[in-house]
Amino acid sequence: MTVANKSLTELINEMTDADKVRLPIAPAIARQVRQCLAETEVSPGALWILVNQDPALLCNLFRAANSSFFAGLPKTNTIAEAVTRLGKAKAAGVIASACRDSEGRVKGPFLLRYMPQLWQHFHGCALGASWLASRCGYPALAEQAYLAGMLHDIGKQFLLVALEDISGDAEAGITLTEQLVLEVMSSMHVSLGVRLFEEWHLPDIYLEIVADHHEDTLDTQNIVVALVRLANKGCRKAGLGLEKQPELILPTTAEAQFLGIDEIVLAEFEIMLEDRFLGGRPAS
Repeated sequence: MTVANKSLTELINEMTDADKVRLPIAPAIARQVRQCLAETEVSPGALWILVNQDPALLCNLFRAANSSFFAGLPKTNTIAEAVTRLGKAKAAGVIASACRDSEGRVKGPFLLRYMPQLWQHFHGCALGASWLASRCGYPALAEQAYLAGMLHDIGKQFLLVALEDISGDAEAGITLTEQLVLEVMSSMHVSLGVRLFEEWHLPDIYLEIVADHHEDTLDTQNIVVALVRLANKGCRKAGLGLEKQPELILPTTAEAQFLGIDEIVLAEFEIMLEDRFLGGRPAS
């Protein structure tokens, strides 16, 4: 990596251009995927249930199903569509390759410290958005809300890997503080997430939430965007992820008011997150 007279942003952009950054797969998920692929008889859908639980696996599957080879065809938006287009054997091969590429990737101080929190946040937003959709009269949007929640912060995951690689390059001699890593992820993850969606040919239906999930105002009529934004705020209130805002009052948010969700449902939503991710403990 040549770093002379280059800014941190330039280095990250070069890594993006070279397409050398690989999103790490949660080790527990990768282990289960390998076990699933090793089985002589795999239960129907078992592999795709696992893929549904990891943003890196989802990105790899969608990249393959929406690659330039399929130019001119509509993009696949769901796991089922992607598997149908690729065929089960090819899709399984894509997932196996992704697991091999990710093996041993979760190392270094930044990844070890922050990736577990990011994975928890991805799951919280995905499950939260799906729960809200089903509970609030939009069951047909539950799957789309789930996938949007799982993919909305891929920019942060990419940046964390890139910054770990930059910091760990002995020849570069660059030392990054934890404060700087968090600042870069916070300030750059939206624009980078949008770029990744475009360059990796990820489903366009999730792009609006990637671009707008941190906007101060809710300037959309997209119900899925509102669902994921509300789930995102619920996760921050519960302390799931890198950004914690326990002072948030969900019923007063623009998203809750747009969706017409009352205080009782939102209280149930908070309890669901606490039960699922905090063992029933309220956020401190």
